[in-house]
Amino acid sequence: MQAKERVKELNELFLRKTFTVTYAHVAGYFKDVWDEVGYGERTFNRDIRELKEKLKERYPSLEDTKGELIRYSRANQQYRYIRDDISAFPSFSEKELNQIASIIEFNKHLFTEGTGNGIVNKLRAISLENNLAQFHEVLPWSAIQLIKEGERSGSDQLKTLLACIYAKKLVAITHKGLEAEGPASVKRGLPLMIKEYNNGWYTGWYLLFYRVEEMTGLIRPRLEDCWIYALDRIESIQELGPAKIRIPTGFNPADFFKDVLGIFRNTHGAAPIQKERLLLKISPEASWLGQYIQKYPIHESQVMDGLSVGLHMEINQELEGFLMRFANEIQVLEPAVLRDKMQRRLEMAVGNYR
Repeated sequence: MQAKERVKELNELFLRKTFTVTYAHVAGYFKDVWDEVGYGERTFNRDIRELKEKLKERYPSLEDTKGELIRYSRANQQYRYIRDDISAFPSFSEKELNQIASIIEFNKHLFTEGTGNGIVNKLRAISLENNLAQFHEVLPWSAIQLIKEGERSGSDQLKTLLACIYAKKLVAITHKGLEAEGPASVKRGLPLMIKEYNNGWYTGWYLLFYRVEEMTGLIRPRLEDCWIYALDRIESIQELGPAKIRIPTGFNPADFFKDVLGIFRNTHGAAPIQKERLLLKISPEASWLGQYIQKYPIHESQVMDGLSVGLHMEINQELEGFLMRFANEIQVLEPAVLRDKMQRRLEMAVGNYR
């Protein structure tokens, strides 16, 4: 077997719940099934390292939070994936994924509340991403993050944008603001990631975009200079000529979102955004909310002590909106600036009913 085929087969062995992944078992399997003799322990360890790298490429956020995705259990003396729903390689071929999508689309009447459309969109997005990954250099980040079901505005732009993300191509997008009569504007730059997000009104797709004003010279994208654009307000996409692009070591577009609730950040002000330490107190009468937040944290930085909630994150409109939504159950203790702001907003709200 070629090394690539061997690593794929090893990945399949990890996915079998009844197979114990040890060097002895794997070597025996390769000998019996593939007539692979002389499979040494050094080669086995190299294959394990290769699988770890491929898992890291496919699940960078998961590795950031959980550490290495292959663990060795000294108690059981075997290797295992930390979760049984991950794989270093796509589980279905592009043809199989599209066949499944077509079957579901033909039977959408069997699904409720648009879930059929959501599944079809995700399967086709997965198929497209897997196909593109075969013809371009592997990205050190995921080009698309999907989290919700239902219809997707702007999905007609998905194929073009994903192709440009994988090829690291500069584009000019024609983007129209919310104002119905307002003019469209042209933005030039490098598309980095498509992120799905429910903004409270509807679920949509958004583009993380590094704007480039000067099209000559070396282009090195920086997260603090990125912008967010809704796909359904992008009217056209034009690919631009070749450019010198250098992706900095460790650059990961998903980091743009890691310190906020939601996706929107005010990164273009005079002063750089700083994370704040927040202290919240949940009302004793709302212990259900404490249990909910314990199970579904507001943010990955969350630390709970009884009904006290500590956070370390940027304060944005989405967070303030969340706190306003649960103003009867959650009290802001720190920082004082946010506490005063919440008090003023609540006083204004009361004034609307006088």
